[in-house]
Amino acid sequence: MNLPCKIENVMNPIRPRDTVVRDLNFDGTEDLRQANIRLQILMYVVTVVIALLVGRLWYLQVMNSEYYVERADQNRIRELPIPARRGTIFDRKGKVLVTSQPAYNLLLSKKDIANKYAEFTELLVNELGIEREWLTRRFEEAKFEPKYESIVVKEQALPEDVAWVEAHQYEYPMIRAEEAPQRLYLFSEVAAHALGYVGEVSKKQLNNPKSQYFKENDFKLGDLVGKSGLEFTYNDVLSGKDGFRRVIVDSRGRIIREVEREEPVQGRDLYTTLDLDIQLAAEEQTETMPSNRGAIVVVDPNNGAVLALVSHPTFDPNLFSQRSKTDEGKEEIRELNNDPDRPLYNRVIQGTFAPGSTWKLFTTVAALNEGVITPEDSKIQDGGIQLGNYFMNSMSHMGYPEIVPAIRMSADGYFYRLGLKMGVERFEKWIDIFRFGQYTGVDLPGEYRGTIPVRATKESYAKGVVKGMIRRRCAAQGLEGEAKEKCANEAMTPDEEKTLRLESRFNEYDMAASSFGQGQNAITPIQLARYVGGLANGGKMYTPHFLLKAGKGINRKGEPQAEYVYQDKNLYSVPMGEAIHHIVKQGMWQAVNAGGTGGGAAVKGFDVCGKTGTAQVVSNERATKDTKDNAWFISFAPRDKPELAMVILTENAGFGGKQSAPRAKGIYDDYVRRTRPDLLPAAKTEVAKK
Repeated sequence: MNLPCKIENVMNPIRPRDTVVRDLNFDGTEDLRQANIRLQILMYVVTVVIALLVGRLWYLQVMNSEYYVERADQNRIRELPIPARRGTIFDRKGKVLVTSQPAYNLLLSKKDIANKYAEFTELLVNELGIEREWLTRRFEEAKFEPKYESIVVKEQALPEDVAWVEAHQYEYPMIRAEEAPQRLYLFSEVAAHALGYVGEVSKKQLNNPKSQYFKENDFKLGDLVGKSGLEFTYNDVLSGKDGFRRVIVDSRGRIIREVEREEPVQGRDLYTTLDLDIQLAAEEQTETMPSNRGAIVVVDPNNGAVLALVSHPTFDPNLFSQRSKTDEGKEEIRELNNDPDRPLYNRVIQGTFAPGSTWKLFTTVAALNEGVITPEDSKIQDGGIQLGNYFMNSMSHMGYPEIVPAIRMSADGYFYRLGLKMGVERFEKWIDIFRFGQYTGVDLPGEYRGTIPVRATKESYAKGVVKGMIRRRCAAQGLEGEAKEKCANEAMTPDEEKTLRLESRFNEYDMAASSFGQGQNAITPIQLARYVGGLANGGKMYTPHFLLKAGKGINRKGEPQAEYVYQDKNLYSVPMGEAIHHIVKQGMWQAVNAGGTGGGAAVKGFDVCGKTGTAQVVSNERATKDTKDNAWFISFAPRDKPELAMVILTENAGFGGKQSAPRAKGIYDDYVRRTRPDLLPAAKTEVAKK
């Protein structure tokens, strides 16, 4: 009965009790060593990682803690600017011309809108009536500005705009109303071209390194700056130092409380040479100019101070400082820009006109200095003259007058011949001595130099004529591109060479025409103002200027600034001895007070000295009501101790003696009534009849 045992043996095969299976290549010591190396590498890695983490924490929390504290503060503390008021502008007697008044701007925190420009465009357009096109353009410009800057989305906000912002502070904490001083021109259009106007700095100005408003000079979008006139020239004087307030905000940007405040400091005051009384009298005289265009400038001949400046038609600077963002204001600005009479154009410093017979005094001074005539021997034939194929008419026929009667009656023929006797070389020499065709240095932006009647001017004109001939010749051949350019650079044809030669020649006609203020002669009223001031005082040519003094204070960077009084650094003299000066004064006095061409300016007891000018704009055959002669009158008074000198231009009006001399009388009358009441009783200023 051995079967069960057999079965057990089959199910459990018998093995040797102590048999162990081993890998003959196994080395336990080496295995332990490799495991130890791996463990050490892991420990090193962990140590390095921990060191890096500790170092980074040290850098963040210790070495660079201020930066991150600042970053954290930026998330909860905001600095909101408080714009400074611009300085006040006064006239020479302390009367306020320009000041500032409280107003509000609406701003959008760029940091809090997370580039949701489209969403906020819809909101601001629909709720606050902001123009979509302007706002879109504003947002595009703002994308390139620092993230922490706020965006001015509406200037001169209405009370209802401010109320809407305050009512929706919980929903839109990123929109806020901020007080911003608004420029106020107390006399509206009065002296507008002298004072100028303000506006928001443009992107073009910010990006132009040559602009005084270049962004590297700490200007930014939304800043209010001078755009023209004295506001522009003296922007650094008038600009104050902005203040700020630091506030704590919550996670949505809502202001919780104010933690710090620095009040703004107003800009420095500007005291000008303008005399409001004289300015008002001059403004009144322009209101009846026949063509509604003209210019008046009054200076002190003893120092060049500009007492009044009128360019007509004019404009209201308040339009730009208060209404430029409204629909009505934008329409007004469009009308100004499209007006053919160009109200924004400053005729006194930018208008260039033939000076007509006012130039005869220049020819007189030059000829006397050069000995062409002398005080004892100055007789020259008057009347018309034949020069080549051209006959030059003369409105006077005085025979052989001396220089003083020739000035009194504005004898054209006399000065034709005087210019011919002097010759072009000496004529050009004295143009340079008087500095015609050069900047006067008046402290207004945009002054023009004009054109002077010299050989170089005629040569330049001739080259332009021939270039036009060449362009027409090449165009007639149907040439385009490089072929047309090659044609234009080829040698001139014989006809073109002949034209250049003839048109370049400064002939007798040019000399005669230039000697009495016609020809290729176009200068600005401000140059004539410096000129007549020099005639009044005996040859001292002061720089026309508006700055009397700038008050002390601080600039926009907070740097202290001392009071500054104007100093003329460009004063020069024209040789004018006593005998020559006497002739000039006598001729001008007689022109007004002894039956001359300027009798309309006479003021009893005030000895006005003047010279009329009637300058052709086009030939008599082509003249229309819009191209009639320009009427000039330059003057000073009183004769022996002059206090005022002035230039009056009435455009396209005819004779200077009829149109401009009476306007000078109106200004002198007003001045005499205020300064010499014993000479003239108090009365309304006489306005020249239209």
